[in-house]
Amino acid sequence: MSDDAKSAAAKELKTFPCDRQLVSARFSPCGKFLASGAMDRVVMRWGVAENELTPLPPLNGGNGWVQSIAFHPTEKLLFVSDSWGRLAGTPCEGDAPAVRWEHAAAHDGIIRRVAVSADGKLLATCGLDRFVRIWNSADGAPVAKHQHSSDVFAVTFAPDGTQVVFGDLFGKLFALDFAAGKITREFDAGLFYKLSRLQDVAGLRTLIFLDEGRTLAAGGCQPDGGGFVEGAPLLLQFEFSSGKLVSETRPGGSKDGFIHDVAWHPKGFLMAVTSGQPGSGKLVFLRPQEKEPFYTNTAMPNCHAVALHPDGKRIVVTSTNRDSNGNGRVTAKDGQYPANTSPLHLLEISA
Repeated sequence: MSDDAKSAAAKELKTFPCDRQLVSARFSPCGKFLASGAMDRVVMRWGVAENELTPLPPLNGGNGWVQSIAFHPTEKLLFVSDSWGRLAGTPCEGDAPAVRWEHAAAHDGIIRRVAVSADGKLLATCGLDRFVRIWNSADGAPVAKHQHSSDVFAVTFAPDGTQVVFGDLFGKLFALDFAAGKITREFDAGLFYKLSRLQDVAGLRTLIFLDEGRTLAAGGCQPDGGGFVEGAPLLLQFEFSSGKLVSETRPGGSKDGFIHDVAWHPKGFLMAVTSGQPGSGKLVFLRPQEKEPFYTNTAMPNCHAVALHPDGKRIVVTSTNRDSNGNGRVTAKDGQYPANTSPLHLLEISA
């Protein structure tokens, strides 16, 4: 572990308001753009310069929630998926860029994740329809598909690009050689699942490779019960070559809910954001295989995304406006129920 990772912390530079709720966020590889998927079918965009985010016209054409977005690693191309099953590839710059390609029904219903291979040639998606699908990123042409036995909640490429790892409703993780159509390895992440009375409660939300592919990390929630799901944020780490569980980390209690998003810092630590009960939320920094975070920030409630700038010095965290309510209670002076919004917090990582 580097000395930088041991002493890293984050200082908020500025908060930028947003008039809608955001689900996902990523910086472009060039560092000049920030994109964020919203709950009202658009992708919000900002130009990035020093410590300023300048609003740009949103990208339209989606349907439901923009669940997941991902940038091409070398081109100014953004991949967008939503809760109606739409998948599209579109340029990220320009006032109204024309969509390069799209599938209105890439999946039958919710696409939960879109991932890009390290070389940018392939995309992987997964969703409610129990499919994992592989696509050509240049034109959206189908490459391969795998039908699973239950809902699929997360997918990511292995660093060599020949396999994807996906995780399901029951906390089972699978490595898939998609060219051969063969499962090559399984991982037991059953702590992400609970049968609560008659309800299957799924806690898995995200997968990421660490340490140049030696470690597979899975993030989400260890659920205590169904209904309004309560549980503790959970990060499991596996040795990829053997499938052995090497670490369990719970950066919070039963009210803190889910790890919704993660990012790996090249200095050797993981950044994760959580959201649970209204008003709760954390940004945590974690060293691989350690039980406790070495940095925790609780100033941003109900965080849903963390994006690392390519310079490695700045991150953006999307949160929810403080004192928000989800029960229809009137809180505004004019008697109206104000909609929730998602402020963007720009933070500087210091060492």
